[in-house]
Amino acid sequence: MRVEPQTPAHRGSDWPRPGAARQGDPAGAHRAALTRRPVEARSHANSLGRFAMCSITTCLILATLGIAPTAAQQSETHRLLAETLDLTQSPGANLQLQIWSDKLPEIITKRRQLQSTVPSLHLKLIAEVFTTSFKDGDRTIIVSSINEDCESSQVMPNEGDCLARVAEVRNGKLRILKNLSEFPVSALRGEAGYDASTNKNTQYMTLLTFNPASQRITTKIVYGGETGERAPIDLK
Repeated sequence: MRVEPQTPAHRGSDWPRPGAARQGDPAGAHRAALTRRPVEARSHANSLGRFAMCSITTCLILATLGIAPTAAQQSETHRLLAETLDLTQSPGANLQLQIWSDKLPEIITKRRQLQSTVPSLHLKLIAEVFTTSFKDGDRTIIVSSINEDCESSQVMPNEGDCLARVAEVRNGKLRILKNLSEFPVSALRGEAGYDASTNKNTQYMTLLTFNPASQRITTKIVYGGETGERAPIDLK
């Protein structure tokens, strides 16, 4: 096999190109003048390409280290959703049961009394909560309101002031941040209690907005399709 001689690769505008001007060669000088700008343009483009590659590489390194620049977290709005808790379960099986673990013995006692007093109702050993959660950096914030001893009025029977707690989960550990004695919950009861039909109803609901910057949760109540604000929750 015959190997053809290879021309050295071009490396920027400083590397001599074939046919470049030699001393005393007007034609060569003319050709060099015609080719210099394209060469310089390619060199500039290569520099930009190297800069872009370096920038991307830097971002990848930062992302790997977990310090990549990110946009500021935006406020999020979630509605409270009804959830049924099985009180026969171990608290370790459910975060909601863990949040209310100190209240469970009292709640279970009341349920058992109702079961024995009115056996014909076939009451289950359950509790109902209204809950939602927000992601905040390396933690998850959980708002949970339990349907136990809630107070409502004849004027607004579908809104009650209930016990509520704000908790955080960080590195798998649960911590209670706030205990609220009168937390407003707007919800329409379904045939079997506060169920899936409750969560589909948009005329009666509680909306929570978490602002990561101010560490505040604002509360809005939708009652009969009309929206009103309630007192915010400060987490600082």
